[in-house]
Amino acid sequence: MNKKFIGAIVILVLVLLPISYIGYGYTKFDEQIAPKPNAVSYQFVVIKPPESTNYVIISARTFLNLTQSGNWSPPTGSKIYPVTIITGITGDLGTDMNLTFRSRYERFTIIMGSTEVKTCSTDPSMFPGNCAERAAAVTEITAMASNIFKDHFYYEGLSQGMSESEAKAYAFKETTKRYGKAYLAFFTKAQIGLGTIGNEKHLAVILLGPAEGSESNRIIIPKQGLVVIEGKTDDALRAEIALIEKAINFSWPENNSTATG
Repeated sequence: MNKKFIGAIVILVLVLLPISYIGYGYTKFDEQIAPKPNAVSYQFVVIKPPESTNYVIISARTFLNLTQSGNWSPPTGSKIYPVTIITGITGDLGTDMNLTFRSRYERFTIIMGSTEVKTCSTDPSMFPGNCAERAAAVTEITAMASNIFKDHFYYEGLSQGMSESEAKAYAFKETTKRYGKAYLAFFTKAQIGLGTIGNEKHLAVILLGPAEGSESNRIIIPKQGLVVIEGKTDDALRAEIALIEKAINFSWPENNSTATG
């Protein structure tokens, strides 16, 4: 057989195999982010009173009992977000939320939404949602995850004999180099489908709002290291992150908090 022909075949195979592999990962994306058959659901209501940057979070059952009894109602003008958390790791809400967000990972990536989010930088009027609210959601989840990462490396630094200031600098450096952001494009979907991100070593958080066709307010944890936050509106995404912070008992370091409201 002609050596040139064999060489061409080898090159073709070497080119097609990676493409096929990535394509396979892309086809598995929806399966990876979907709730597992044994997943357990929890219902909450997140309330943002008018003129307030704080959120009130209660279970859906408590909200229903309070409002139906006539003993309590949200302040007039409040925004009310019914949210469902669906988790399929152990099924226990506290365990799964803390396992997902507080475990030690090597890296974390915040997937800000589809490539349409880019229009917020060029022409916000073309974005099928609210750019300011999407930015607030991205900022909040990024800051929360970063602070948790910093804690791990801060205490690691102290255990290695660093001073407090040295440990803080070490934590900042390590967290910064391990953080990534992405859009939900073809290659990112392939990575999630293949499990190269969104696993026990690499936390991936996906934001899906009206621009991505989200029709419900849900937080889905199909496995450790992968979180999908869906919101019917972009401000709902921000409210759901407040729910996550409450669920894992996250508090901002003294004199350090986000200003997303």
